[in-house]
Amino acid sequence: MRSTSLTSLFLLSLSSLSTLAAAHFKLDFPAARGFDEDNLVKFPCGGQNTVSSNRTAWPLSGGSIQLTMGHSQAKVQVLLAVGNDPSDNFNVVLRPTFQEMGLGNFCMGDVNVPAGLNISEGTNATIQVVTNGDPNGGLYNCADITFTSTDKASPSQCLNGTGVTSTPLSGANINANGSSSSSSGSTTSTGTGTSTSATASPTNAAGRIMWEGWGIIAGAAVGAAVLL
Repeated sequence: MRSTSLTSLFLLSLSSLSTLAAAHFKLDFPAARGFDEDNLVKFPCGGQNTVSSNRTAWPLSGGSIQLTMGHSQAKVQVLLAVGNDPSDNFNVVLRPTFQEMGLGNFCMGDVNVPAGLNISEGTNATIQVVTNGDPNGGLYNCADITFTSTDKASPSQCLNGTGVTSTPLSGANINANGSSSSSSGSTTSTGTGTSTSATASPTNAAGRIMWEGWGIIAGAAVGAAVLL
């Protein structure tokens, strides 16, 4: 009986470790086209190359972008491609590359469209979020949106886990890309926001707790293996 219980604990621990190890980052809002962990490294949209038929209404000013971060730190960049099906033409910078620290919920608030762009109510576009969370290149997620002048971000769309922060890059890193690999297209416009810090207060530490539980689960797995 004791051996059976330990075996079950060991298998459960390994399963939990596998789940934790798998995640890099997820784009929660606006709604991503889809999510395939194994294909996140594929430019431009993590293997999700089909435009969504269910676009998210996203404000022309003061928009928010909600992520779930699976690495304790990452460089992040947000780009935009305008059009119904813009392919890989992500040449508008909504947020220059910045450093994010912390696990779990992370929100970029008050994201504005660059003033020089000819974007109005009803314009379709695609947001691309890039991080350098993979050692062999970038990780990509995309969301298809329709710009609106009426919808504003609600507090529930902008949550930060406890201890999650972001800081602008400086010095030689200031012009870095979110990805360590090169991408096609040049970025020509920059959003008007000057701060990469999210505007929401820390409201949910669940993601951080889950990821920081790695050490506890790993210890349990090793202990169970020894006892077996």
